[in-house]
Amino acid sequence: MIKISGGNIYGILRRFFKKINAPYRMTILNEETMSEALTVHLTKKSVYLFLSTFLVLIFILLSVLFLFTPLRYYVPGNNNTVARSKLMQLQRMSDSLEKINAIREQYIFNLLNVANGHVSEPFDTTTLSEKQIQVANEQNLSKIDHASKYDYLKTVKKDSVESDEMVGKDTLQKTSKFKEKN
Repeated sequence: MIKISGGNIYGILRRFFKKINAPYRMTILNEETMSEALTVHLTKKSVYLFLSTFLVLIFILLSVLFLFTPLRYYVPGNNNTVARSKLMQLQRMSDSLEKINAIREQYIFNLLNVANGHVSEPFDTTTLSEKQIQVANEQNLSKIDHASKYDYLKTVKKDSVESDEMVGKDTLQKTSKFKEKN
């Protein structure tokens, strides 16, 4: 025990280091033969240094273990936003792949049904009488612009013919110029 009484700091520190450096001997005896099995010479300072070094090494080892291995995911409060965002992205991708797979399975199932002649869906068309068809045509005529479809198709065909002829003339002119140079 350190006595702090009117002495100076130097004296107090000298007594403290003298006590901490005092030699001790630890012996382990064999009870049957009463012979010494192990003898270790220690000081308070060496015990303190050994224990503190051991604790620091254990702390460093456990820190490295948790920081650089997958064990870190089991530590509560580990907010790794990169891993969480990657997990969410993978979840969205797997959901979309499941949807695509279900659609493809339904498509193949429908193809097999059609190939086997089993069509289970009702047709959306119904047979109409001549009178119903004429009434529908009269209603549609009032809604349709009265431009001639034939004239429209004639202009489209004419434009495509003219463009083909123009391409033909251009290629002929280019080939004749090429022959003149050579």
